[in-house]
Amino acid sequence: MLKILHTADVHLGIKFPGLGNKGDVQRRQIEETFKKIISLAIAEKVNILLIAGDLFDSNQQTQKIIDLVIYQFNLLGKNNIPVCLIPGNHDCLDATSIYRKINFANQCPNLTIFTDSKMGYHHYPEMNLTVYGKPNLSEKSTVSPLQGLKRITDSQYHVALAHGSFFIPEKVAADDHIFTGAEIAESGMNYIALGHWHNAGKYTSGTVSAYYSGAPEWLDFKQDGPGKIIQVNITDNCTVEVQERVVGLRHSDLLEINMGEIANWQDLENKITYGADVNLARTVNLKGLRSDSLTFNPDSIDELQDSLGTAFFNLRIEDNSAIPVADIAPDAYAGKPIIARFIELTKNRIAEASDNEEKKIAEDALQYGIALLEDRVKL
Repeated sequence: MLKILHTADVHLGIKFPGLGNKGDVQRRQIEETFKKIISLAIAEKVNILLIAGDLFDSNQQTQKIIDLVIYQFNLLGKNNIPVCLIPGNHDCLDATSIYRKINFANQCPNLTIFTDSKMGYHHYPEMNLTVYGKPNLSEKSTVSPLQGLKRITDSQYHVALAHGSFFIPEKVAADDHIFTGAEIAESGMNYIALGHWHNAGKYTSGTVSAYYSGAPEWLDFKQDGPGKIIQVNITDNCTVEVQERVVGLRHSDLLEINMGEIANWQDLENKITYGADVNLARTVNLKGLRSDSLTFNPDSIDELQDSLGTAFFNLRIEDNSAIPVADIAPDAYAGKPIIARFIELTKNRIAEASDNEEKKIAEDALQYGIALLEDRVKL
């Protein structure tokens, strides 16, 4: 059985400008999580480590980060574990590439970096394995990272690396290194290790197993749960077994609070801090129509973030709520014909309501609709 550890999007050296002092803390945590991946590879006695792009957040790195990577790769070398790596879009193989400035392969004999602009491969006869890959040459490109991928050798196992976006109509940009399910299915690989998307996910097509490992440590508020890597076992009959392994310390979530259900400040604070964790980066979205008693001044949100933020790694509160309008007569909106017409139609709906429940729904719709039309509240 072939044992593989697959990671991507480590983003060593990322800046986190929006986190203030916490940016340095999280940057160091990413370094610790990278070391944890190396330790896990050694502990699990994997046959190979695959890094599917964006090991670095940019091509400009400190000597400290470079030394860290070389030292960790050599730890794998001492345990006879090779590493295969492709440049991603953040550490792309352009004229300023870190992979042109630093000869990692010379200092890490167990390391293979794919630097040919066309699809390349590296054969490991002792494992009966061939690994395929090509670098991202720029941050953006319309060229598929799977272009030209096909079996070259007669190895038992065939694995590829790719950094880009799986094609989803109207959801991905045309220049985001797009590849398709058909390309995956036609590649002939046993497994394709994907990078670029920070959430883990399965994108298997046909008989070819393809997965995003996601970022191993928290990078942004769009990530779903703590960071992961993927352990892949390919059996002698080429059955692919995939297991997600959580390695990240921190994570994020989005909490939406309907202010119409909040009675007072204490109630709001309780809602915000429910499930608080010092390793959680939480975004709170306040929405809907709130009570007149919950009046926000320009500093209210900042004060709330400061007072409750110590319970979290990071807390962001976004106020998209509004107080109901006091005067809802159409005449009050004579200069705004669309709102006036909306009020007239909705008031007719209220008058025609068959019961109290229908009437209440229409009354709430009137208040909320005016707030939306006046851009005082967001969906």
